Amino acid sequence: MPALLDAIQQRYACRQFVAGQTVSASELSLLREAGRLAPSAFGLEPWRFISVTDAAERAAIARACYDQPAAATAAAFIVIVALVDALDPDSDYVRARFSAETRGKDTASIYETYRAFHHAEDVPAWARGQCNFAAAHMLLQAAHLGLGSCPIGGFDDAVLRVALNISPGESPALVIALGQCAYTAPQRMRKDGD
Repeated sequence: MPALLDAIQQRYACRQFVAGQTVSASELSLLREAGRLAPSAFGLEPWRFISVTDAAERAAIARACYDQPAAATAAAFIVIVALVDALDPDSDYVRARFSAETRGKDTASIYETYRAFHHAEDVPAWARGQCNFAAAHMLLQAAHLGLGSCPIGGFDDAVLRVALNISPGESPALVIALGQCAYTAPQRMRKDGD
């Protein structure tokens, strides 16, 4: 059985994808499931995932990503969107997540901690940061499937919102470009782990 470290070793940011290749619906489903299983603070899972394979939508996302090569050549995207307004302590979303997190037991202590946190924190920035946990799981799952991927944090927020009809109560966090990489993985250049 291959070790998880094998997928970690294989993962790199692919900057150019092979034209004409596709990412299957089952592969996208596995990637979304990997993201769904990611950890999140307070168990809030403050994200949703938008899969994009349609050529016109891919072109619109590429424009939002300044037509950088990874975006312009991607066969598919998963856009991770942070649920900002849903994180209000009194929202039905938070109530449901806390009930699930406490497995139906008393939620008073988690609410008390979360209310103080919500009041003191830059919630939109925090929620976008939480989305990176889901992204890391997706990127590793992509490597495990033999797919190339590239996380893209540089995009025009307004253009991406229009392209995907993202509501004002949500915030685009990260675009993941996917496909078959057009080149062999370069040698990893990482500092020592000590």
